[in-house]
Amino acid sequence: MTSADHDDPGPVAEGPGRTPAWRRRLVLAAVWTAAGASLAAVVTAAVLAAQLGGLAETQGLDPIGLMFPLAGAFLISRRPRLLIPWLMWATGVIWSAYSLLFALTGWMYFHAPGPLLPYVAWPAIWLWLLPVPAFTGIMPLLFPDGRLPSRRWRPVLYGNLALMAGHSLLLGLSPDPSFELEVPLGNPFGVAALGRIPEVVESWIGLPMILLCLLGVVSLGFRYRAATPEVRRQITWYFHAMVIFVVYWIASAGTQDTFTIAVRVFLAAGIPISIIAAVLRHQLYGIRLILNRTLVYGTLAVGAGLTYSALIWASNSVADGYGGAAGLASAMVTGAAFHPVRLRLQRSVDRLFNVERDPYRAADLLSRTVQRAGDPAGALAEAISVVRTSLVARGVGVEVPGEPALSFVDGELGARPRSVELTWHGEPVGRLRIAGARPGREPLDVMAKHLAGLAHAVRLSTDLRDSHERISATRDEERRRLGRELHDGLGPTLTSVTMTLDEARRRLERDPESVEELLVRVREEMTSTLMSVRELVDGLRPPVLDELGLAGALRVFGQAPGPRVEVVVPPSADGSEGPLDGLPAAVETAAYRIAQEALTNVRRHAQAASVLVTLRREAGKLRVSVADDGTGLPDEPSPGVGLTSMRERAAEIGGTCAIGPRPGGGTEVTAVLPLTPPA
Repeated sequence: MTSADHDDPGPVAEGPGRTPAWRRRLVLAAVWTAAGASLAAVVTAAVLAAQLGGLAETQGLDPIGLMFPLAGAFLISRRPRLLIPWLMWATGVIWSAYSLLFALTGWMYFHAPGPLLPYVAWPAIWLWLLPVPAFTGIMPLLFPDGRLPSRRWRPVLYGNLALMAGHSLLLGLSPDPSFELEVPLGNPFGVAALGRIPEVVESWIGLPMILLCLLGVVSLGFRYRAATPEVRRQITWYFHAMVIFVVYWIASAGTQDTFTIAVRVFLAAGIPISIIAAVLRHQLYGIRLILNRTLVYGTLAVGAGLTYSALIWASNSVADGYGGAAGLASAMVTGAAFHPVRLRLQRSVDRLFNVERDPYRAADLLSRTVQRAGDPAGALAEAISVVRTSLVARGVGVEVPGEPALSFVDGELGARPRSVELTWHGEPVGRLRIAGARPGREPLDVMAKHLAGLAHAVRLSTDLRDSHERISATRDEERRRLGRELHDGLGPTLTSVTMTLDEARRRLERDPESVEELLVRVREEMTSTLMSVRELVDGLRPPVLDELGLAGALRVFGQAPGPRVEVVVPPSADGSEGPLDGLPAAVETAAYRIAQEALTNVRRHAQAASVLVTLRREAGKLRVSVADDGTGLPDEPSPGVGLTSMRERAAEIGGTCAIGPRPGGGTEVTAVLPLTPPA
């Protein structure tokens, strides 16, 4: 974004009330129970498929049924209000149920046929149409925040939903589902009037599914292009996984052999892996800190339990009869080893998650991260991510004041984050906001200096870019104005002069007396044309500069009603005004316009009695100073059109323009203009 609002995708907006704890625990228990049941279903389906050996869609352990429910359940337990984890979980659970029913249908057909077989087989006819469009077409549209990139993608979402509902209904009513089940079975809910329509539609359903999936991946590309650098890094893993899956799907369209289906299923399993990778590497959904602590204390708890049990067993084996003393000794040994083991384990997990807790090493990591970034905004976004992991914070943000105000956020700041002012050479350049960091573990003194420099660079680069855009727009507008003047004014006038001269030439022989009238008209039109050309030239470069020079032109301009204006040119060694001779035309024009605008502002706002204009030629530059003895600047000056125009005129030729208080009272405008054009 232009305003660089680098927010973590974060959860969908929550309502004012919180879910009761008992209800949340009940939901999580159901989610994990369903995930465990999905694993059991996948294993059972694999066992049944091994006995059958011929059903292509149940060969071996199904990665979709294994990965999707576990990844979804884990994310749900941390962020239950997000939509994407629920989609992952539902996709895996439904797919596991489909795999089990499909395998069970084949096994019952060959080993235990009975009256229940058609009813067991019926869900296996159409159930796959719920998870497949969900993770191939709907998830790319909604990743990562559960919202569409824009309203124009709604037809794609509706297309996926219509495909899921319509085709599953058609397959569920198919009178002969053997084309789907790979075994000859009837459908207890079949509609004979449909005939072979479901089979024909099934043979062509791959094309719209691939098209909708491709549109979903394209929407990811649009989301990536409009996202902040942090969100781009989070999307990249998932985007690449989807691209690989879609490319192989298109390349293998129409092929349904065992190998092709197996590769397609394993590529689909890369989708939840890519989401987990984004969680681990780029703090997607802001749970990397939770993973860090879970690994540390979970491993520590298991290790301590195993160590304690082993010591108890060893002491009982060696010193039988001293159970109490053996237990006490085991507990003391385990407790003594707890802290050093925790520190070593924490360092290992920190290396896994790229966390640096030492403030000076973290500052070094911060410097190296900034050097790899391509622009100040990207560098600040990377730096905030490093600071957040180093502080073990829930969220870190930097606000850069100005017009427009810029905000960079990594994680969640909450309602009342801690605020620290960032200063650069004594000037405030922004504010650092931190949420959830532990007291005593914040190397702010080391890192704040780096963040202040980056905030200052972001402000300068943003202002420079905006200034260049305004200069370019002004230049283009001036060119369009000149084009209109030449086309609409001078063009028709010169055409009229040409036609009048032709008419005078024709009348010269038959009516010489009437020629004089035509020549008078030509003279009037040429005089008007010369005035128009002079007005155009005056708009580009004031003619008074050519007539009187820079100092003389300013003295003439200063004679207008208002405060007394004195123009001073510090003399050269011989006492002449020679230093202003030979100034480049662009520098002379810029100096005149800047001084002219400054004098205009003095007359309008300063209530000054006198103004001193100083033109000093220095080594390779011209310094223009306009100082008045008026009321001075307000406490919080806002840059108006005039002040912005002066800065832009100076920046256009590579110079600078500063407005500040004058010693002794009043205001001073100082412009430094290089005499050689910028490279």
